[in-house]
Amino acid sequence: MRFVSPALKHIIFPALSRSGYLRCTAGAGPAVVTYHGVFPAGYEVRDPALDGNLVHTDSLRRQLRLLRKRYHVISPEDFLLWSEGEMSLPPRSILLTCDDALQNTLSEMVPVLQEFGLSCLFFATGASVDETPSMLWYEELYLMLLDAGEPIALDLSEAVISVRAAVRQVKHACWWSLVEQLSQFDRELRRRFLDQIRDQLTLPEVWETRFVHSSTLASRFLTLDRAGLLQLAAAGMSIGAHSLSHPVLSRVSDDMAWREISESRSVLEKVLGRTVWAFGYPFGNATTVTARDLRLAEQAGFRCAFMNAGGGFGAKINRFALPRVHVTADMSLAEFEAHISGFYRSLRKRLMGSDELEAVVGA
Repeated sequence: MRFVSPALKHIIFPALSRSGYLRCTAGAGPAVVTYHGVFPAGYEVRDPALDGNLVHTDSLRRQLRLLRKRYHVISPEDFLLWSEGEMSLPPRSILLTCDDALQNTLSEMVPVLQEFGLSCLFFATGASVDETPSMLWYEELYLMLLDAGEPIALDLSEAVISVRAAVRQVKHACWWSLVEQLSQFDRELRRRFLDQIRDQLTLPEVWETRFVHSSTLASRFLTLDRAGLLQLAAAGMSIGAHSLSHPVLSRVSDDMAWREISESRSVLEKVLGRTVWAFGYPFGNATTVTARDLRLAEQAGFRCAFMNAGGGFGAKINRFALPRVHVTADMSLAEFEAHISGFYRSLRKRLMGSDELEAVVGA
């Protein structure tokens, strides 16, 4: 959960950034930053909850320029060596990561990274080894709910899921409840339930074709396919695993969690022809990841694994629950620096009394 008041965002963070306080008081590092993609040119933001995890190209450039000027951006390989105690890093070192492997990471993000001479660790799901691109299932679900009329009524008897009279004001809560419940099923069965939801919402069978036929929508919503994944690797980027199908791991059985984690590594390694050493937990916060999942990531042969919260310099380091700063569309440059410096995390802990990841790592 984020909290940023107007005073913090527009007065305190900018003043601390300009003064140099943030970088001078940064704790031990390194810090890890994570993106979820870059808006393709011409894309119009439809819903902040849907699109808020992506950033605009100009924001990405400003952030990378700041990191190049005030910090030390390191390669994923150097981070791995550091995490295993095989090398030391300069003060204020930053690792760049990006989740989901959407098409815009190759078309929009990689050119900017190359412009700055930087590399990034990209986390791809098992869908990116397919011959054809697809949509992240939970984004597809959200888009269907946005397009549906009101009220919503769903009855998935096989899944023991029922939704009644959900109006627009509570669609987001309805969506997340469905995400948690549908996560317990494997990719094929979940696909069948999504088709049933589409039919019950009276959306046409060809509802999703516009996301394929529009290059802008495809870049925003579709994941990389096998050819795109190989292009990403050929561009000098590192590839990590992001599970087979991006479920809420805390909601799945032990057997399914093992398959989602371990098999995501094996399918990616088969296509890439190289070792996949990093895992990024889907959703990656204290409610979606458990201590069990940390153990499974280590047992699956990963050498480190990343959360999606609790990041910034000075964060407690667990090699299989590495904290990250989650960059969002509405994050100002000064707010961005407040997060990576560790100031935001420390302030949040003072006000709320606990660290975001304590429940997972048992700190």
